[in-house]
Amino acid sequence: MKTLSMIALISVLSFAVSQWSTASTITFKEKDGSTTTITNAEIVAIKDGSVVIEKDKKRRSFPLSSIATYSQTDATSGGTDKSLPGEFSDYKITIMDVKSPDKDRISGTSSKTSSASEKSAAVEIEYNLTRLNPEIKRIKAPYVYIYLLLPPSNDSGEREVVRYCFPDAAKPKGKGYDEAAIKEKVNGFDRRIIDEGEREQNLRTELKNMGSEKVKFDLKGIRGRRLIAYHIEVWGTDSIVAEKDWQDFDSNVSKKWWERY
Repeated sequence: MKTLSMIALISVLSFAVSQWSTASTITFKEKDGSTTTITNAEIVAIKDGSVVIEKDKKRRSFPLSSIATYSQTDATSGGTDKSLPGEFSDYKITIMDVKSPDKDRISGTSSKTSSASEKSAAVEIEYNLTRLNPEIKRIKAPYVYIYLLLPPSNDSGEREVVRYCFPDAAKPKGKGYDEAAIKEKVNGFDRRIIDEGEREQNLRTELKNMGSEKVKFDLKGIRGRRLIAYHIEVWGTDSIVAEKDWQDFDSNVSKKWWERY
């Protein structure tokens, strides 16, 4: 009976490939017995027991046997799009160090701290990642956000908040702090996946200090300014796994100021 069901499913998927359907809903079977549903997906190819699916301009391959159901209509209204199918380990992040430019480098108040130093101004974050499920080798790459509080840039007298993201794919829509928009990116189908083998290779070639990883943000567009405060968020599988804050000793800042811009 299962064989007949699989044959029927393959037939449907093959038809979908020939029709290049762009509004499909696909449900996957997970190892723990649950299911994951993705919407607005497209079946691109079926080959050697795998199916290639495109969503959000990103193509990924999955075992054909992992598909439970397929519908050529977009069933977004019928349930929640649960991001990427498959098993991913949760992890914790420990922020080890944050190197930020001093006030003189950002403000450029003297001739010695003009364009050359301002262009080189950067914030560098060093963190350590530890998987919480050693038996699960894959993780979703961390998404790092830093918010900088700066003095007013015009006559309005209001301080300005500038946001930087890593990687570029983590950048949410809009300029203000929008947790829903961030979660949309965090749960995106195009989010980078890191497996144990890849991470071990990175540790040999890119990472230093016993597995710590560094992220550098070039502070473009902040000339003639000084840094009042910063807030750092690192998002893991589907939530914030690390935060760090700093503020200038001589400045007063409101609670969760980064959420108010």
